[in-house]
Amino acid sequence: MFGLIAGALSALAAGAVAVSKALGVVGLAAQGLKIIGNAVASVAKTLGIIKPETDVEEIGDRALQAEHQGILPENFGSYEAWIKEIEGDEWGYDPEKNREISPREKILKGTEVSAAATMEKFPDLPIADFFTVTEKNQDFFSIDRMSEIGKLAQTDQDAFGKVVNYVTGSAKDHTTVNDAVDLLLDIEKTIEPGISDDYAYDRVASFYTIK
Repeated sequence: MFGLIAGALSALAAGAVAVSKALGVVGLAAQGLKIIGNAVASVAKTLGIIKPETDVEEIGDRALQAEHQGILPENFGSYEAWIKEIEGDEWGYDPEKNREISPREKILKGTEVSAAATMEKFPDLPIADFFTVTEKNQDFFSIDRMSEIGKLAQTDQDAFGKVVNYVTGSAKDHTTVNDAVDLLLDIEKTIEPGISDDYAYDRVASFYTIK
């Protein structure tokens, strides 16, 4: 049983590393990386996996320290359980300890952890592909937009799946594409009230990945 769990978590980790690598090659400075990293983390926050007050740099710092101490996801059976553990301080987290590690490295690690936790929740969706869209479409990953998409993940997984498949280019049938467009139009008007229908539609159209 442990071997199966460890294998599953290793597969998640591999996909999550691909996400952080994609973000890493975008070439943004640390502050820009943090904005996108926090947007990725906001999905896990909406799902209740990461505390609302924990930013992506802190969760990355905690993950790096925990791994250095041998506190690993496979010891807990899931990324969600591991994150709950490392968000506490009982195991010896020290915010001053990793001062020599760059904010960029911590942010990328936090993004990796956030992506893995989301992938774990939705094993049948191309979550890694969804998050690696950052490499081509940085504007898509605002905290407000990701928070709204995270709400779909929490309340309507079918709708969330349609959005993920649309953004990654995995949606091929017209019904799924049209449903995803409608969902994203609603999100755009929620995060930016007052925009015109045409402007919202053009923005949503720009999110589609052609495969």
